[in-house]
Amino acid sequence: MKTPNLKNRALPAGSGPRRQRGFNLLEVMVALLVLSLGLLGLAALQTVGLKANHESYERTQATLLIYEILDRMRANPQGVVGGNYDLLGAPPSYTNCAIATCTPQELADYDVGTWVESLQAAGMLANSRATIETNQGPGGALVRIDVFWQESGGTKRQRLEAQLIVM
Repeated sequence: MKTPNLKNRALPAGSGPRRQRGFNLLEVMVALLVLSLGLLGLAALQTVGLKANHESYERTQATLLIYEILDRMRANPQGVVGGNYDLLGAPPSYTNCAIATCTPQELADYDVGTWVESLQAAGMLANSRATIETNQGPGGALVRIDVFWQESGGTKRQRLEAQLIVM
């Protein structure tokens, strides 16, 4: 009896190697890794966005405070001419001009004192300080106002220079 040649013989259906169906565990693990890296990237992007938003908020607060003291200076031109708005160190002690009649110098001290208090109010700007310099010129006063505060990246500064025409 002759032995049959099994190499060329077709196998009945279902008895050979099975065809792969679905995903194997390695493919699922790689997909999860890619997904988790993408989500970590989104979380980092969100963190950077929040930090930039907070820095923008603080810079806006500093700018609004600078414009506030500048408006107060415009309302008291005699105090500007007298150099009473200069602030290079500690704020001056002041009389409450909201309830008393004040001279231009007392009004300038009140304006600077209350402005520094609002600058250093809790939640406004961390470890804030300010300088105000006025230089008299032929057409008025050149005013330079700097506000400094602390952020995670170090000390930040917002500066405004304005020419006040004093008549």
